[in-house]
Amino acid sequence: MINRRARIIIVALIVTIIVAYMFFDSNSVNETFYKNENISDFLKPMLNQTIKETGEGRNRTGVLFDTCVLKELDPWDADIRKHLYDAWNPLKDCKPTVEMATKLDNGKLYVLDQRDNVTCWWQCLFPKDDHSFTKGPWTKLINGSVPECDIIETSCREKHDTDLKELTPDDTEYKEKMFYEFLHAQTYRKDNPKNVTKTSIPPDVHIILFDSVSNSHFARAMPKTRHYLQHHFEGVSFPFLNKVHLNSRPNGFAFLLGKAIFDTQKSPMSVGYPDDYAGESQCHKGLDNDQFIGYQYQEAGYKTLMSEDYMLAVFTPPHCYGFNNTPVDHYMRPYQLRVDHQAYTTLKMRKGIYDGVCRDSFAPQMDYLKDMLDKYPDTPKFTISWFTYMTHENINGLFHADEYFYNWFRDNNEKLDNSYLFVMSDHGIRYGPARQTATGEREDNNPFLMMSLPASLRNNHELQSVVRHNSRQLVSHYDLYATFADIAAPNRPPNSKAPLLHGSSILKPLPQPRSCDRLRIPFEYCICDYPKTTLPEDDASGREAAAFMVESMNKIIQESKTYRNVCEHLTVSTTPVITESFDVHGNLSIYKVTFATSPGEGLFYGHITQDRNTGEFSILSRRFPRLNAYAKSAYCAEEFEYAAYCHCNEVKSTTTTTLPSPTSSTNDGGFIKKLLRF
Repeated sequence: MINRRARIIIVALIVTIIVAYMFFDSNSVNETFYKNENISDFLKPMLNQTIKETGEGRNRTGVLFDTCVLKELDPWDADIRKHLYDAWNPLKDCKPTVEMATKLDNGKLYVLDQRDNVTCWWQCLFPKDDHSFTKGPWTKLINGSVPECDIIETSCREKHDTDLKELTPDDTEYKEKMFYEFLHAQTYRKDNPKNVTKTSIPPDVHIILFDSVSNSHFARAMPKTRHYLQHHFEGVSFPFLNKVHLNSRPNGFAFLLGKAIFDTQKSPMSVGYPDDYAGESQCHKGLDNDQFIGYQYQEAGYKTLMSEDYMLAVFTPPHCYGFNNTPVDHYMRPYQLRVDHQAYTTLKMRKGIYDGVCRDSFAPQMDYLKDMLDKYPDTPKFTISWFTYMTHENINGLFHADEYFYNWFRDNNEKLDNSYLFVMSDHGIRYGPARQTATGEREDNNPFLMMSLPASLRNNHELQSVVRHNSRQLVSHYDLYATFADIAAPNRPPNSKAPLLHGSSILKPLPQPRSCDRLRIPFEYCICDYPKTTLPEDDASGREAAAFMVESMNKIIQESKTYRNVCEHLTVSTTPVITESFDVHGNLSIYKVTFATSPGEGLFYGHITQDRNTGEFSILSRRFPRLNAYAKSAYCAEEFEYAAYCHCNEVKSTTTTTLPSPTSSTNDGGFIKKLLRF
């Protein structure tokens, strides 16, 4: 017989469970919590459309998989561990080939080459839009010169007795004998710092993004940095961040503009969601009048900065407008265009700026950010630093960066204490052997996120409790946009336009329940754990489904007037098709199919349904992600949105004058870089 004490304990447990369920799984309770006048003002939410969308009217959506079971991955799972090489360092055996002839120190330029017959010049490069920049006049470099701009190009040449005049870098004769050209970056401040106290300044917001890094891989490759963020900044890891689409551009739209550029079709797994541009491609419209998060921080009185180490800005691939005007106060775009873009760079510049001085492409960006911290101690700052080259094509490219970033955060810890830090990614690794594992697939959909509150808020136990509870839930890039907007909101003008929100601030209790479709995450990218069974290799249903999917790929190619004559017709390869069947009841089968195409052995996967009565197929995936690299085989389609589907017909592609060849001297590998974000 149960004694009285045991009965009391059992009753207490039951009451605790009921209360917990009411708090964590009820929209009505959450809304009551929001309306409580005694709650801290900081925890009262901004207008949040997601609360309305997930209210009683949508508690029973009628779609399949309207629940979510989350399981943490083992970062050291055997199937992915064999593809890791933590000792890989691209700079390990690097020997400098460029001797620095100029230096930028505290806003002043100096000539380091002391030879009497050497003349150096400098000019400013000013951002114009995402595709171009303007140049200032060339000025002879005299020690102590003060360039009034962020990006400065320097050039040096030896004088010769045959010179008929003093040559400038614009003269053809100068270029023939030029031995040095380089770029320097700073955050040039026009006004002087104001005498204010730190406590009167709103907290900074810094987004530091490592492209193609999963939650598991950040733990594997950046242990020192991760530990320092956790212990010095009390950083909180969010292991269940789910990407909302395939690659960088749509995910960037989600967390920097809060919008969807693709619709989600209504299906057994989704109620269906329209895109935010009324079905029109945002590609051919500028973003200058859109709700870019940087604009909200400018309204709030922040100084803003953005940098990327990539030839194409995140919103421009494959051939999109992006920003037609400079979107932030300090834009590093001219630096990347001059270094990498084939329209602006030179072989000397491209080979010298990184490898020539044995430095990673992210180093100038971090120096640029540090200069921002130094130059604006009296002003709130909003910054975005996005690193692409390090890990996009090589999962092992991150290991060697751990020491650098650990030291950077440690050296700048005091300047970052009054900051919200968001160290994050857009998606996991998308290509290569590691991606082709079961673990790699889940990691691709599960980018990492670590968030730290300003030091002044870390003792707010109520806020900390909310953040830590939210860190154990499914969140998306739309939630991050809502969070950034939430932080900016108190300092924006009262009459400023409220942004469209598809997510919820992670600084507030999150609406419940949470599932992929409720969060606008397409089924094929969902990290929730849904049971499925692997069918026998090359199962007839799977091969039939693969053939149906490949025909849809051919249809897309044929609909393109530009590429239908240069891309081969595809068929299902003889490589065995791998089919996984989701465990569902009723007359519908749901498959995940991994298949190869011929010619070229392109490896793809996608999701498809089949009516068990009629045998009719219906494709769920908007596009089929490619699991192996394709830049070399798709060189003739570098501007094609579906370049991954294209295997170039060598005979036809060499007869066209409108498409570049892989051996073109103007490309010099540029065609490979252009395909990175597709």
